[in-house]
Amino acid sequence: MVEDHEPRRGGAPAVVGLWVLTRALAMVILATGERLVVGDVFYYWRRVSGLVEAGLPGTLREYPTPVVWFLSLPQVAGGGSRTGYLVAFILLMLALDGVLTYALWRSAGRRHDVAIDFWIAYVFLVGPLCYTRFDMVPAVLAGGALLAARRRPWLTGALTGLGAAIKLWPALLAGAFAVRRRGRGQMLGAFVGVGFGLAALSLAAGGASRLFSPLTWQSGRGLQIESVWATPLMIARAFDPERWTVRYSTFQAYEVFGPCVSTLLAVSTAATVVGLLVTVALFARGFANPQVGAVALGLLVLATIAITTITNKTLSPQYLLWLGGPAAALLLSRGSAGPRWHRVLGRLAVQLLVLALLTQLTYPLLYNGLLGRGSSTFAVVSTVVTALRNLSLLVLTVEVCRYAWVALARARA
Repeated sequence: MVEDHEPRRGGAPAVVGLWVLTRALAMVILATGERLVVGDVFYYWRRVSGLVEAGLPGTLREYPTPVVWFLSLPQVAGGGSRTGYLVAFILLMLALDGVLTYALWRSAGRRHDVAIDFWIAYVFLVGPLCYTRFDMVPAVLAGGALLAARRRPWLTGALTGLGAAIKLWPALLAGAFAVRRRGRGQMLGAFVGVGFGLAALSLAAGGASRLFSPLTWQSGRGLQIESVWATPLMIARAFDPERWTVRYSTFQAYEVFGPCVSTLLAVSTAATVVGLLVTVALFARGFANPQVGAVALGLLVLATIAITTITNKTLSPQYLLWLGGPAAALLLSRGSAGPRWHRVLGRLAVQLLVLALLTQLTYPLLYNGLLGRGSSTFAVVSTVVTALRNLSLLVLTVEVCRYAWVALARARA
C-alpha cells in the first residue's frame, strides 16, 4: 500500500531513536506506576504451565487453539519460570511492535514518515498494556496485511488468515480486502489456506468442542464495565452505587450487575447485527467499484474493525490497539489522496491519539474508581473519563464509516 507522499526529514536513526526512547519510557511506567497490568501474563503462564495435566481441550478455552501454541513460546524462552515468562512475553510483544515499525519505514521508502510517528505515539499512549496482552498480534497482522494489499495480495490473505486463527474477528477483514479485484483470487486462496488450515490442525489437536469453545465462551459473557453498552449503567452507578454492583465474573472480567443489564445486553446483540449489516453494505459498495483506491480500502478496513469493537458487549482496553496498525498503514496513502483526504486522514489520526490516551486513563490509571475503590469523587471522575472514551470511539466509528462509504463510491465516467 505504498503511495507517493512527502517524507519527513530523518531516516533510520531518528526512527530507531524515537522508538527506543518511547518504549524504554513505557517499560519504566510499567515497572513503577502500572504494574497491575501484568496480571493477564501471569494468568497465561499458569494455564500454559498446566497444559500437560489439563490437556489442550482444557487449556485457555476462551481463546482459539493456536493461541495456546503461541503463548507457549514465552514458556520455552523464559525457562518455565514465572518471571522468565513475563520477560519473554514482553520482549515478544516489543519485537512485534518493532516489526510493524520497520515495515512502515520500508513502505515509506526508508524514510521517516508521519505514519511511523503515529504508530509509535499511538502504542505509547495506549500504554504498557500493549506489551502485556497478545492483542499486539492482530494489530500488527492487520497493519501488515494492509501494507501488503497493493503488491502482495497473497501475503495480505495469509496474514488475515493467521489473524483470524488468533482472534477470530480478523476473518471479517477478508471481505474488506476482497473488494479489490486485482489479486482477489490470490488473497482469498491464501486466507483460506492459512485460516482453514490452522482450523483443521486445531480440530485434529483439540477436538470439535475445543475448536468452538471460544464462541460459546463469548456468548456466555455479561456486560463488561468498560463497554459502550455498560456506559449508561456505570454513570448511574457512580451516583447510586447501591443499585448496581461490579463483580469479577467467571469470564475473567469485571462486569456490571443490576437493573436493566439484560436490556442492554439485548441492545448490544441488536447492535452487533446492525453493525454486521453496515459492514456488509460497505463491502457491497466496494465490490461495485471496479477501482478501489488505497484510501478507500484503508478506510474500509478501519471501519470494519471499529464496528466490531464498538458493538461488542465486551470492550477490554487492549482492543483499541487493533485500530492502530491499520490506521498507521492508511496514513501512508495521504500524500496521493488529494487535499481533502489528506485533511480527513490527519483529523482521524488526531482523534485516534486522543482515544488512545483516554484508554490508558480508563485502564489502568483510573480503573479503581470504576471498581468502586476510593472516594465517590474518584468514582465519578473515572466514570466520566470512560464515558468520554466510549463517546469518542462512537464518533470515530460513525466518521470512519461515513468516509469509507464516500471513498468507495464508484467514479462517474
